[in-house]
This record gives sequence, structure tokens and C-alpha cells, in this order.
Amino acid sequence: MTTVRRASTICLVRDAPDLEVLMVRRPWTSRFMPGVWVFPGGAVDDADSDPPASFGLADDWTVAALRELIEETGIWITSDGALQRSPTSAAFDDVASSGITLDAAALAYFANWITPEVFPLRFDTRFFLAVVGDGVPGEVDGDELVDVAWIHPADALRREAGGEWDVAFPTRKTLELLGTESSAVDLLARFREMGTVPPVQPRLFVGEGEARIVLPGEDIFDDIGDDQRDPDLLLRLADVVRGGGRVPAELRART
Repeated sequence: MTTVRRASTICLVRDAPDLEVLMVRRPWTSRFMPGVWVFPGGAVDDADSDPPASFGLADDWTVAALRELIEETGIWITSDGALQRSPTSAAFDDVASSGITLDAAALAYFANWITPEVFPLRFDTRFFLAVVGDGVPGEVDGDELVDVAWIHPADALRREAGGEWDVAFPTRKTLELLGTESSAVDLLARFREMGTVPPVQPRLFVGEGEARIVLPGEDIFDDIGDDQRDPDLLLRLADVVRGGGRVPAELRART
């Protein structure tokens, strides 16, 4: 059985004056989702369960979101507001030695995506939202990430539709959700009122010359249930990829 790794993603939003979200781009040399635009985030590490006291009282999902944001963009969510520093590979040490307290309570948990069961690399990812001002542009190290942008969700979706950007399926659905409010503060307030966050585990459909992600509730979702345990499904997916068929960004071959 494939191990499902836990991961955290953080969506930073601001009003500038219209709502914008921070996105970062993975390098083309990456083995996983090369060249794809994503939100900052990564896997939950064992160390996230025992962070410095300056990370506040938070579960390891939230700690991972704060840590990954610091490591990837240099942005610290603190009790005195957001700060911009350089990205670092030693977030725990840097925060502990700074005398600064992070603000885990500023994050709102709003979505949970689980990779389809047929995939060999799977994640159980929690999505968090935090509101910041315009004093944190975000920086990337040019290695793990190669570009950064503050952008309105609708503009990001237009860039994807026009072929300028590649985004993964959960990222696109999250952009659609973020774009349903005109204000970052209103969006945060709405997410804080959500209560429970149900997990979403899509399925993979592979047809003639195409592959796509199918959500629960779609017409064919139940019909393709048995396929999710069929190893030949990935072979069919590989044929579609080799043939230049239409596939989601997270399934495309590296070029």
C-alpha cells in the first residue's frame, strides 16, 4: 500500500486594493510538478511535532505551514504582523534565536485534499489561509523555487487557461474558491466560520488521449472506482502522456 504523506499548504492573501494571493513557481528541474505554479508548502516533518516555543501552541500541520512559508519565501507570520526576511533552510533555529513569536492563530484551516489512491506518490494536504499587508513581497531562493507573484485568483486562472501558467488541479480549485470573495478579510472571516473541513479525495480517469481528475459527485466518479486499484491505469496514463494527450499539470512529463 502506498504511504500517504501529510503536507501543509499556506495561501497568503492581501488587499492591494483588490484581493491577491501569493504564488510561487517550481523549477523545470524538479522531479515533481516541474514548472508548476503552487502555493508555498511542503511535507509535515517529524520535527514539526516539537517546534521551538516561539512557534506557539499549534499542531504539526500548522507548524509545517509556518515553517515552509519561512523556508520558501522568507515571510514570517508574527504576533506583530508579517515580516519579510530571506528564505532559510533553518527556520526553527532562526525563529528561536530571533526572539520573535510567530502567530499560529492567524492561520485558518479551510481545505483538505488527498491524492487519488492510484498515484504512487500521495499526500494528505491541509490548506491554510492568512491575511497580510503589502510589506511582504516574498522571495525565493532560485533553486527550490524560481519565481514568485502576487496575483488576483481570476488572473491566475486566466493565465492557466491561456497556457501561460501550469497549475495543479487542487491549486486551480483553490483559486476558484479564493476568488469568490472581493476582500481578504471577508475571505478569512468566512473560512473561520466553516467548522469542520471535509477531506476531498478525487479519482483519476484515463480515456482515449486524455486523463483528468474527477471529483466526488461528478457523474463518472462511482463508475471509475474499481479503476483506482488497477495498476494498468498508470500504464494507460503513461501512454497518454507519451502520446502528448491532455493531462493535468501534475501528471505531465518533465521536458
